[in-house]
Amino acid sequence: MFAFLGSHLAVLAPFFHDVIAGAVTTVLSSVAAFALGILIGAALLLIRQHGGRALAWLVILYVSVIRGTPALIQMLVAYYVLPAVLNLNISPLQAGILALALNTAAYVSEILRGALNSLGRGQIPAARALGMPAFQVWRYIVFPQLFYRSIPPLTNEFTMLLKASSLMSIIAVHDLATVARDATLQTNLPLQVFSATAAVYFAILFVASSASRGLERRVAKVLPNVH
Repeated sequence: MFAFLGSHLAVLAPFFHDVIAGAVTTVLSSVAAFALGILIGAALLLIRQHGGRALAWLVILYVSVIRGTPALIQMLVAYYVLPAVLNLNISPLQAGILALALNTAAYVSEILRGALNSLGRGQIPAARALGMPAFQVWRYIVFPQLFYRSIPPLTNEFTMLLKASSLMSIIAVHDLATVARDATLQTNLPLQVFSATAAVYFAILFVASSASRGLERRVAKVLPNVH
């Protein structure tokens, strides 16, 4: 098996520097999109909880649209439609990160909402009764628990995002998928090239999953009573 994989990876040897550059672009853009998606997702949760019925329905509509449309279409809209409508001048990479972030935000908001529903109902009213402003209640009491409870599903969401980042190749972002496509055109060995590329993606995701498990253990030591 290792000999088989090694022979496939050897096909990418002439493209080593391109593979490294593409992998770095894939990882960094995924991390940036995930961080932005978490911020937007948390904001969506707050709006849904405290923004009134009209804004809550807008959030529900946004989540439904994102979850009900292909990520590829969202990528194309972010690159071709939004800049034209909003008169923006953004690069393909920026459009790709934005599309991934907006997609992730919808799922993150639902993940956090599920975690919120599992919290004790009396925590927020009790904190408010002590005179804590709503912002401090969410910052110091609610969100730490939500993110701890959400580490496994958030990790899964990051893996989905990282795999979806390959869609950025459709808008000319030079990521790992683009390198694989170019290598295939030059070598005419699609099986070997894409098998090797899949192995690189797997290695990246394995490291991310291992880091997540380590983070969960560390957080469990700091917040042993949060379950």
